[in-house]
Amino acid sequence: MAVQVVMRITFFLLLTTYELAEAAAPIAKPNCSDSCGDIYIPYPFGKTTECYLNYWFKIVCNETGGSLKAFLPSIGMEVLEINLTDPYNDYYFWNDPGLVRLNVPIISSSCKNRSSSHIGGVNISGSPFFFSSYRDKFISVGCDNFAMMTGMVAVGCKSNCVDKSVIEDIKLKHCSGINCCMITIPSGIQVLNASFRSIKEENKVSEECKYAFLADDKWLSSEDITYNVQFLEYVPVVLEWTASDFITVDPNELRRRNSEGYPTLYGTKYYYCLKGYQGNPYLPTGCQGQPITNKLSFSRILFI
Repeated sequence: MAVQVVMRITFFLLLTTYELAEAAAPIAKPNCSDSCGDIYIPYPFGKTTECYLNYWFKIVCNETGGSLKAFLPSIGMEVLEINLTDPYNDYYFWNDPGLVRLNVPIISSSCKNRSSSHIGGVNISGSPFFFSSYRDKFISVGCDNFAMMTGMVAVGCKSNCVDKSVIEDIKLKHCSGINCCMITIPSGIQVLNASFRSIKEENKVSEECKYAFLADDKWLSSEDITYNVQFLEYVPVVLEWTASDFITVDPNELRRRNSEGYPTLYGTKYYYCLKGYQGNPYLPTGCQGQPITNKLSFSRILFI
């Protein structure tokens, strides 16, 4: 019985020490705030000149409607979340560029409830931000609709018309091609715009209300898009971000920081913590902790 108690206490102390080591790893520069409300702000992002890398990563934290909201003035959008890696990816940790989740405007055409006949569109060319090809989907809502995402590349999808009385028991939120369609986008996109035309009359611009937008697939899974889009002006979109154009860390320094670099498909590189470590590879303090397998092995030795 006494041996079991000692084993449990030892394991608890080791686990607590390990967790404290993880918690101690800073994500912001010294003497810099690492949050805006409930949004964490890791370097190279920051709120003041000495805390962010350059203007692209400047965060403005404003009180709006009784709560703090973060904004990226460099591209004029509200920030919903910033991550050094994808929090949903537990396995392919070497394929996790930095991600920032933003509110991005919906593009619409011929919609009476909108302020103009065609609004929306985003151009972030020249920035260190890219629409995420594995987290974002191009969506278009509308009947008799062929929507094209235009800009650096052109991709598109078609949605047909169906009488609502015929499909009242069918859930359309998955965008199967009935009044709504969805398509994956290529990597490295920095321009979002859209054009619409009728499927039945190929060269005719449809005069019915249409919507087009990029959206985070984690958000899409819980939304009835075909119905809710009429009430929305913005939707959550995920951008990948890199800082290798401004920060170059040599391999020896990366090893000291318990991190590595990995190239993207669009010609830049991002840094990430090795498995079992947490922190910020963009800071000299790097990533702290130890591989989980080593921690468990050490614990088992003490239990014998």
